[in-house]
Amino acid sequence: MALRLFVFALVIGACCAFGAENPIILSSPQEQKTEGPLWSSDLKSDYTFGSKIMKAGSLGSQAAYHYEVEALRDFHLFDKYYLQFGADWERFDFSRSSSIFPYALSSLAAEMNVAYWTGDEFYPLLKLGPGVYYTRDHITKNSFDIPIRAVAGVKIRDNVHLVLGLDADPFEQDPVIPLGGFNWKINDQFNLRAVFPEPRFSYNPNQALEFFIAGDFVGGGYRNGPTNDRGTNDAVLDYTGYRADGGIGYNPRKGLSIEATVGWSIQRRFDYYRAGPDFSSKSAPYMKLDVSIDLF
Repeated sequence: MALRLFVFALVIGACCAFGAENPIILSSPQEQKTEGPLWSSDLKSDYTFGSKIMKAGSLGSQAAYHYEVEALRDFHLFDKYYLQFGADWERFDFSRSSSIFPYALSSLAAEMNVAYWTGDEFYPLLKLGPGVYYTRDHITKNSFDIPIRAVAGVKIRDNVHLVLGLDADPFEQDPVIPLGGFNWKINDQFNLRAVFPEPRFSYNPNQALEFFIAGDFVGGGYRNGPTNDRGTNDAVLDYTGYRADGGIGYNPRKGLSIEATVGWSIQRRFDYYRAGPDFSSKSAPYMKLDVSIDLF
């Protein structure tokens, strides 16, 4: 009950905070009249080069492939606030596997968001992702999960906003993780988003280009499929990846954004926190491509 109240308070606070900053975020009357898109989609793909898993060197060097496709229908509520309904499919494929290390992690989830439209992109204030989160292509009756994210922004001075929120996921070792930091629009070209767990510093020489350095986090909680290993059979696996990167974003027209990123995977971790086994990989380079398309 306390968690629900906290999430509700964050959403109300976000609406108040973002609602009060329209003259700051939107720089011209023409932009203020621009409505958000009818459809939003995002396609991501990245590849992490092979690295050995510590304490499991006999497995060999393991590479990781990651894909995600998200499609949302956007419904205008009022002002710059929208409801979004859609679906999200995500998958990790691994080049080497065993009874402890699955060859794939997958999720197929509905998505229900309350989001704020800046005139250029959506910022989700509340995200619900009910769906199935499973390994080895085995969807079991207990693989259903509902991750939740709630975020609020509070203006503390011109162009500086405090960001507070939480991630809640019953399948992860820490079922509630705080989010926090600040976003500082230094000027029309530089922006610092110092928000855990995905900070980002960007430079925009013009409206079409963006250069950035950032931190990146991937993973989540999954119900492990049937295996011959008694400790991990039907157990919950918390998979996480921590990365640092830099890249370039290209926005050739409104509604189309392309980002190419190269960076370093600091660590990938397979943690069966209820069953016991906990393994981490060595670091390795990785590269990513992200394409976002909005239909107005």
